[in-house]
Amino acid sequence: MGMIETIAAKPSLRDVSLSQKADQAFRSIFENAPCGMLLVNAQGLITHTNERLCAMFGYSTEELAAQPIEILLPTRFRSDHVGLRDGYTQAPRPRAMGQGRDLTGLRKDGVEFPLEIGLSVIDTAEGRFNCASIIDITDRKRAELRLKEANGQLEEFTYVASHDLRSPIRGIANLIEFIREDYGDSAPATVQKNLARMDERIGAMEKLIEDLLTYARSGRRTAKIEPIVLRDLVDEVLALEPPPAHVHISVDASDESFDGTKVPLATVLRNLISNAIKHHDREEVSITITIRLVHDQCIMEVSDDGPGIPEAAQKRVFRLFQTLNASERKGVGLGLAVVQRLVTGHGGAITLLSSDDQRGSTFRVRWPRYARTDLDD
Repeated sequence: MGMIETIAAKPSLRDVSLSQKADQAFRSIFENAPCGMLLVNAQGLITHTNERLCAMFGYSTEELAAQPIEILLPTRFRSDHVGLRDGYTQAPRPRAMGQGRDLTGLRKDGVEFPLEIGLSVIDTAEGRFNCASIIDITDRKRAELRLKEANGQLEEFTYVASHDLRSPIRGIANLIEFIREDYGDSAPATVQKNLARMDERIGAMEKLIEDLLTYARSGRRTAKIEPIVLRDLVDEVLALEPPPAHVHISVDASDESFDGTKVPLATVLRNLISNAIKHHDREEVSITITIRLVHDQCIMEVSDDGPGIPEAAQKRVFRLFQTLNASERKGVGLGLAVVQRLVTGHGGAITLLSSDDQRGSTFRVRWPRYARTDLDD
């Protein structure tokens, strides 16, 4: 099929040559694409398929030629799909892979399988065609199910463990209070000091239990998708937990908005600010928060002027129970592990920027934006 529409009534040899080259290039891309590809005409009939698509659905090229696209769908979806297909043909809008609702394909042998579809429109000398790129996501769905089961087991174990740990901790705390009551104001300074240290250890254990619960819950992707205004997000986090007087925070955020998961993103920002304050080594702390929209992502950066993180240790900071300073007693190294789990669990990525030859660290978070169709679903 010719992929460039001829405009002149009598095209020159050069125009014909260019059209042929474009046609050959399209055919090569179509046939060698790493996913299933097909073209559908305005009547909803399949006109072209590549080998990957035929192998995916178990048909030959000849068997699919001139068949309605609905042959590749389970029977229960076919009538609705006709209307959706006609609507798309009349008002086409490119749709990238991964956007929209989960879809199901039907193989020739009657087996259903999950798939993702990307859609676009191609105008040619022979008319308008809908071009679909299709991938089989069976393996991914199985992996997601295994991950969901593992997260559920982790969360269940953590809840049980936290319950079993809290009981003896409460008992120790009660014993400390009994000792204070027995001594009254006559307790020696060393006893008071040791009791205070025990209080500190109990507080650390309670914080550890809460962090473990947070870590277990952070693997769940249950937050609702809602509009997020960049500046408002930062302001709300800072208002909820105002920084101490010695901490100076500057914000570079616009009033732009995007559709995303607000609650976990706010949790990530709050933890990154807390981490920067906690590990600073000077009396005055400076933190810069930058947040902006870039294409299909929200890019958030939290930078500080602290001691920095040695390059050799940067992979460890996201692991459970890792602290770079062995003398630290107030933390057990869960904050950044929670952050990474939240970010990756919601389809994002986090990067640490820090070097050995200068102070300061920057944590850069890439958080996905969602299409309006995801909100509608």
